[in-house]
Formats: sequence, C-alpha cells, structure tokens
Amino acid sequence: MVSADDRDGLLRTFSAFSEIGAKNGGLHRLTGTPADGAARSLLTSSFQERGYTVARDAVGNLFGFVLPPGEQPTILLGSHLDSQPDGGRFDGQTGVVIALWAARVLEPKIRSGELPFNLGVVNWTNEEGARFQPSVLGSSVFTGRIPVQAALGATDSRGATLGESLTGIDALGTDEVPLPSAYLEVHVEQGGVLEREGVDIGIVEGAWGALKLDVQVTGLQTHTGPPPMAERVDALYATALLITAVRDMGLGQPDGRLHTTVGSLRITPESPNCTPSEVRTKVELRSDDPTILTASRTEFDMVLAEIGRVTGASLEVSAESLRETTRMWPEGPEILERAATGCQLSSRRMKTVAGHDALVMNTAVPSMLFFLPSVGGQTHNCREMTEDRDLVNGLSVMVKAVETLGEAFASSPDDDGNPAS
Repeated sequence: MVSADDRDGLLRTFSAFSEIGAKNGGLHRLTGTPADGAARSLLTSSFQERGYTVARDAVGNLFGFVLPPGEQPTILLGSHLDSQPDGGRFDGQTGVVIALWAARVLEPKIRSGELPFNLGVVNWTNEEGARFQPSVLGSSVFTGRIPVQAALGATDSRGATLGESLTGIDALGTDEVPLPSAYLEVHVEQGGVLEREGVDIGIVEGAWGALKLDVQVTGLQTHTGPPPMAERVDALYATALLITAVRDMGLGQPDGRLHTTVGSLRITPESPNCTPSEVRTKVELRSDDPTILTASRTEFDMVLAEIGRVTGASLEVSAESLRETTRMWPEGPEILERAATGCQLSSRRMKTVAGHDALVMNTAVPSMLFFLPSVGGQTHNCREMTEDRDLVNGLSVMVKAVETLGEAFASSPDDDGNPAS
C-alpha cells in the first residue's frame, strides 16, 4: 500500500489538474485548446520538478522519463488529458495522474538500480476524438498505425487542423521516442459492473470490437411552407428513421451484446425555412462477438435501403473503420491479479467496451489495462465520479504491478528487452 503522504499528494495533484478546463463539476478540455495546453504545461512542470527527461514527439504525445532513455528496458505508464465536451474529471486524467505518482513512488528504486528498468509517463494526444477524428490518434501514430502527416491534417468542424491547433499551444515536438518494453494503463470503468458487484479492481483481458460508419443522407432542399408533405424528400426525416432503426438494432440483440449509437449530425442547410438537403452522421456498432458485428453490418445495409425506399432519400456509407475484438497481452491479467491480491484488493476479469490507448499499444508491445469503479456507471459527462479511496487503490495496484512486471525483466527478458512470458 502507498504511504499517507503519497495518498495526499495524489489527491492534491488530481485536484490541481481538475481546475484546468473545469466546467459544471467536470471538464471541458478539448485537444489543441488553451485548456489542453495548460494541462500539458502542468504535466511538463511536474516532470521537470522531479528531474525527468521530457520528450515531445511529432504528434504532441508528451513523455517524462525517470532516467534518460537509453539501453535499459522501459515500462511506460499513462493515459490522456483531453476530455469530451462537458465531460468528466476522471476519464483519462485518472490514468495520467496515477501514472505520475506511481513514477514518484518507484523513482528511488529506479535511480538506485534496484528495479532493472526505466520508467516513463505519457499523455497521449487526442484520445477522445471529440474535436479531431479518429480517436486514440496519438497512440496510433506512436505505434505506426496512422502516418503522422495524416494525423496532423485532421480537421475539426471549423476546418482547423490538429497540427495548427497543437502548434498554437506549443505542444508539437521533434523527439523520436522508441517503443517501450511494456505499457500499463489504469482507467475508470465507465460502467457499473465493479460498483454493482462490490469489486475493487477490474482487470481487462480483452476488448469489444467497434464498427464506425460515416453515413451521408441526401434529400432535396425545398421550402418548408408550400410544397406538399408527400412530395418532400427530407434528409433529416430519413436520418430520424435511421436513428430509430439503429437503436432498435441494439435493443433487438439478445443478452445486450450489441451496442449501437448515432453520435453526430451535420445538417445542410441549417435554415429554419428549408428542408435539409443533406445530413452527415456517424454510426457505431459495438460487440464482443465478431459474427454479431458482421451480421449487423449486413442488416445495416438493409436498413439504409428500406429507409431510402420509404423516403426517396439516398443513404450511403461514405467511410468505415473496424476495431476488431482483441485480447490483451496474455500474461498481463495474471500480473494484475497478483498485484491486486498483494494490495489486499478484490478483482475480477472483464472486457472493455470502450476504446483506450492501451488497446492500441497492445498491438505493438505487451500491454496491460485495469479499471477502477465508476459511481453509477456515469461517464462522458460532468457527473463522472470515482471515490478517493479507489484512486488510491489504483495507485497501489499500479505500483505493485510495475514491481511484479520488473520481476519478469530481472528473471529472463527476451532479446528485445521485453518481459519474459
């Protein structure tokens, strides 16, 4: 367990970050905004106060290393500081603050060589995907899944690019940071399972798949007055039918194994005296079963065709991406279970429905992810809440997990410096 001083320091640091972009008890801290820049500055100052080596890469990922990066294996800890619009204080920020304090707790053993590895803390750029799409953008560039120039060229709803926005807050760098030997992230659950079951720690062993679809609905712009109702081809009406159908798809799947959402609308023209000629929208289908996702994709095409037949509108999928169902590093859950037990905390294995940077990192290096309880399962709104005791539990488990992972380094790391499996 961590000391009382570390507990108090963790909570003070969390409160300090929570003041940046504070709104309605939560956070409004979108990527590339002044609030994002202020949070990054506070993290940088925290690194510098401890004498850490600070690095910024070409997409603005911000790192702090206890020792200068060199030949020794490195365990990277972290999450993200950006939020959803009118979001909560705990999503992402929890992982960065706990990582920062875990590094502080372990720092003496790292510097003395008692632990045979270096330790780094990272804030990933644009995890949320609220202002710039896609989400988990920084970690995706870091692992080579997305080219850096494509990421920097992503635009928000007003046409500003990610590169311009990060330049405006002095967040871009030129440092080349190598892949770590392992990655560990803690996140709030964003669901109610742990709270309902009275479990302290959720150990993520895999992730649901997510199919993301951009849909363009095209109708005919006309006056809202004279044209007869039966002759109108209203793109927004067709979209309303689509929203209802997508929700019904999720509700109709047995055992709640399909989650569906229509998450945004861009309407043209946005005039109170014209019927919309075009609506662009984003649809998500999520499941833990690849066959359900495949069947749902087929059903979705049938839904588009039927709505087009009924309304006269044209409905087309203009872009789509699939995050496949995944399994975390097989050794990770056991390490996390040992850590939780060592801290005298209860745990259970589970899958994550939401996407996280740890899932991206898991495609490149051994990665682990664990959850802390969310009060009432609230997430992506200002009512997010995780109790102080659970934040402290997260710090205890992260410290113990790093020490346990270090035993694997000390025993027989592989030729690339990764932990023995």
